[in-house]
Amino acid sequence: MDMKKLAVALLLIIIIVLLDSCAGSGESESTTASSDSLASLNSTPIRWFPEIDLAMLSASPNTDFIANLTAYQQTTDYNCGPAALLSLASFYGLPGIEKNVETEMRIAKELGTRDFNSSQPGSKPEEMAMWLEKNGFDVVLEFEDKGDATALQRLRDNIKNGTPTLVEWIDLSGHWAIAVGYDYRNQSDPWDDILILADPYDRYDDYCDGYSFVNANRFYFMWFDALYFDDITWRTMITATPKDDSDWIKN
Repeated sequence: MDMKKLAVALLLIIIIVLLDSCAGSGESESTTASSDSLASLNSTPIRWFPEIDLAMLSASPNTDFIANLTAYQQTTDYNCGPAALLSLASFYGLPGIEKNVETEMRIAKELGTRDFNSSQPGSKPEEMAMWLEKNGFDVVLEFEDKGDATALQRLRDNIKNGTPTLVEWIDLSGHWAIAVGYDYRNQSDPWDDILILADPYDRYDDYCDGYSFVNANRFYFMWFDALYFDDITWRTMITATPKDDSDWIKN
């Protein structure tokens, strides 16, 4: 009888040891799987910026958007002006304009764009306006230092009318882009409006699609430059449309 009890006890001990071993193995596999999942998650970059849905922008009743004007991406850190002109000229169908580095550098040479060996690198507003005039555009170069939001209203009006507008602001210590869209979002709160730019330096967000966006009022108070003038110059904008007698107008 004692031998039977001893055999049963030994059998129970063996079963307990086997069960514990299986449980430990499962826990190890589960831990390994969890570690692998965590490592995979940590290696995936966080998407901080949403992708701009161009179809939604064009269809939204609260948004004015100029379609088919995407920004050519500048190939030097000081060529935002030539790149913006290239994009605008391509939008209107100016002959001889191709979205490539050869055209970018040709425009930079025609503008007299300066590199970082100059104390004033880049392209001045007057140089931008002169290039447009020489290439068959009616040009209005404006500044606004009143702080009464008239320049922002001008941008909104131009966008609503389908007229892209060159703007130069303090981004990147001085940067040219093209205002092509305006989202009014909550109609009762102008402080949440969004300005959409065809941006030749589209490297901030997760999608290099030629567009960037910024809160409109934040942009308004960052819309200045101190690089080319003795004093801070506020809200530089260039409105350029093909002359009426231009036979190359595409849009």
